[in-house]
Amino acid sequence: MLIKGHRLMEKISFAAKPARAPNKIKFYHLSCERGELPLAGETEAYFIPFRTATVFPFSFPFGRKVNLRSAITLTFRPILGEQESRLSLVPQVAEQRANLTRGAAWFVSREEISEYEERLGNKSIFLPAPAAFASEIDGDGVIVWREGDVSCAVWFKEYTPQLYRYASGGAEELAQWMRSYVSSTGGEIPAENVRIFCAEDVSREELRRAAAATFAAAPGLARLDLSNRGASMAEQYEAFLNTAFQAVKIASAAGLMFLILSLFILVQNKYMAESFAAAPSEVYRLTTGEVSRSPLADITKRLRLLTGGGVQLTLEGTLANFAAAWKTLPAGTDIKVDAIRYGRERTEIEGQASKTDHIQLLRDALAKNGFTVKLGDVQQIPGGGMRFTLNLAEGGR
Repeated sequence: MLIKGHRLMEKISFAAKPARAPNKIKFYHLSCERGELPLAGETEAYFIPFRTATVFPFSFPFGRKVNLRSAITLTFRPILGEQESRLSLVPQVAEQRANLTRGAAWFVSREEISEYEERLGNKSIFLPAPAAFASEIDGDGVIVWREGDVSCAVWFKEYTPQLYRYASGGAEELAQWMRSYVSSTGGEIPAENVRIFCAEDVSREELRRAAAATFAAAPGLARLDLSNRGASMAEQYEAFLNTAFQAVKIASAAGLMFLILSLFILVQNKYMAESFAAAPSEVYRLTTGEVSRSPLADITKRLRLLTGGGVQLTLEGTLANFAAAWKTLPAGTDIKVDAIRYGRERTEIEGQASKTDHIQLLRDALAKNGFTVKLGDVQQIPGGGMRFTLNLAEGGR
């Protein structure tokens, strides 16, 4: 069914989009007849009205240099509490640049996913049912899916899920609830951007056409998989990217070192007779664009900064930079520093904060004042708040 304003139309109306389904994916909803078994290399994708799913949009000021899963977990751990181990977390990345990662974090009960895997197979892809039809509203609005006596809905904004809700009963009531919720947040969804689809009226071909158009328009949704296998693969993929980034960083540092050595030899051979004494300073100027009286010492320091080893922090510099960062914290930041353990290569800060956002504010302030900051342990404190540790090294931005 399609709801448009106060007028109901009995026939589903799909937007005409010249998109084709991936050849190796077969799309189903729970009321579809499964048909023939998948061939070798084919994948079955099921659009499911999850009763335990929830979604939260996120936006972080970093790219792939930071572990996305850890950042999401740190943000939502105070909300999830003891339920964290029972939930499967799957990030859906909508946009990722050098200094921005934006998308939505899906949480689903592992127990519910296991039920569907036993029923549909543990090699299938699972997605929330409304996601198949995001292209029908061009990625902005509300999609409601009704199957039997239950309904579920997703509010999309630029193809990024903002809210998911499951309910028993009428789809029209759920659609109205979603519009009211969006209105309460200061937004507005026109009636023509609210679409209701009933499983009994959606054929496999109509589902395939709508899902293919959605996948083509939103690669983040095309890569989403809420199955336990998909969540595990996403976690392994993120771990691989983080490891690969560190390897590339070290390789880049090694490449810079060999480049400097090559230039040094070239310049030395060419000008040895006339300018042997000036060669180190000239090589440093050619490679860095700066003038130095102690080029070997300065280039060694640069290489140590790139590889993350051997840097030394003075006590005076550490305290001065920490004080400068502390002064930039916004008013109302509730942070207490219990201890500062100084080291020449690394300094550790131990403290308490009432919110994870305040820890992030302190990390950003330190990063802007000469430090490379890594978050250590974060533990809940009985009665509220959390204890944290930050590891500081020379660097920053």
